[in-house]
Amino acid sequence: MADLTQTISNLVGILLGVVGVVGVGFFIYGAYLYLTASGAPHQMERGKSAMMTALAGIVLAMVAYGVVELVMNAVVGNPVDPNVPDPKKIK
Repeated sequence: MADLTQTISNLVGILLGVVGVVGVGFFIYGAYLYLTASGAPHQMERGKSAMMTALAGIVLAMVAYGVVELVMNAVVGNPVDPNVPDPKKIK
């Protein structure tokens, strides 16, 4: 079970990294469109739309990561870190 948990955690981390890179790239593309619009309203709107879409995608990916972590902790349980002292044993 620990191998499956680790595999899922690694896969989610990789996918979140890919989504982050694509989102930041799309945001930069939108900023480029906005900055090079030279006052053209249609081009400025395309740039703003691209930036807002990229931000929404990044936020959605972060929320999805949180949901996956919550589900994984609920299914597998929160393993106890051996380096953290047990508060019941501290006097």
